[in-house]
Amino acid sequence: MGRFVIEGEWSGYRSSQQRVVHRSVHAGSWKKLRAWAENTHAIRYTDGTSLCLTVRDCKPRERVREVRSYMTLINNYYYHNINTVADLPRKN
Repeated sequence: MGRFVIEGEWSGYRSSQQRVVHRSVHAGSWKKLRAWAENTHAIRYTDGTSLCLTVRDCKPRERVREVRSYMTLINNYYYHNINTVADLPRKN
């Protein structure tokens, strides 16, 4: 069972602002997380921007430089099975 990478690219307000802001490596046993990320494609924000998600397999012995800046957000969306900020449950 190999590893896979979830990469998030922020769409920005203009195409010149697009850049990779998240990259995390996960064990192949996280099948549900991988399926969620592949089916979600993007996390949408209320201001019109989005975090576009891509999933790929790691090559054998590949070293991946992780940028885990959006890991908490991705975990919350995965846990609640949502893909927009408006759908995130509010704390009372």
